[in-house]
Amino acid sequence: MSLTFIHITDTHLGTTCDELVYFYAPGQALKAVLKQIAADGAYDASLIVDTGDMIRDWSHPSAYETGKKIYGLEEKSPAPGPLRMRAEGMDLPWYYVPGNVDNRPECRKRLFAPDPGTALFNYTWKAQGIRFLSLDWGASGTNRYTLTSQSFNWLKKQLNQSCPTVILTHHPPVSIGIPMFDEMTPPDLNRLHELIAGSPVLAIFHGHTHHPWENRIDGIPVFGTGSVTYRRCLHHNYEQGMVLEIHPPQYRVVTIHSDGSVSAPIHEVPWRS
Repeated sequence: MSLTFIHITDTHLGTTCDELVYFYAPGQALKAVLKQIAADGAYDASLIVDTGDMIRDWSHPSAYETGKKIYGLEEKSPAPGPLRMRAEGMDLPWYYVPGNVDNRPECRKRLFAPDPGTALFNYTWKAQGIRFLSLDWGASGTNRYTLTSQSFNWLKKQLNQSCPTVILTHHPPVSIGIPMFDEMTPPDLNRLHELIAGSPVLAIFHGHTHHPWENRIDGIPVFGTGSVTYRRCLHHNYEQGMVLEIHPPQYRVVTIHSDGSVSAPIHEVPWRS
């Protein structure tokens, strides 16, 4: 039996649905994404996952209220969910994995029910026999990230259990091949790759770069999904200033097939409907 879910990432919402962030309207872009998903019958998905950077930056936590409104989130539960997403007449379980601009205490307070858990969003849940792991690198207020011993040991313990697994995380667990992104990555990614190689992981999904990618770790597919919001120009020296590009908002529709294979096509929202 196959399982389908929707992957959204990097919305960078403002404090209102119409606020511009770097001359871009991320709130309206997210609305357009959800409208298209609903128009396509939500692809018969079992759940929807947002892998972080919901808000424009960590100093604007009220933007979580914008996300809550646009997604139509109801029925609070502890992090990472599920909350019920009611946008555009849909009714889907919704999960969240924070990124580097997220304010984790404010995220918990504004979106989720009280939880005595740790600061990091390292969680596991199951749907239709597939285990989902939310891997939190813990970076906040910085683009550089490391795999803390807490997260590494937690992941190691989880992967010792034999169960078909999907890892959801904000930061790429691989080098992309673009210097401005690869300079942010930990120098010890090899130990993560050694942990994942030969494990029950079927696929890994991430955001952060705002651009779509497909890579592999020991044959295991690693999918980066493009952002809902603006993107950085890949061919510009970011030390000389930030140059942004406008692209159609993206999301992936992911299917875990009964044989363990994974398909994850990109869907783009046209500028005008």
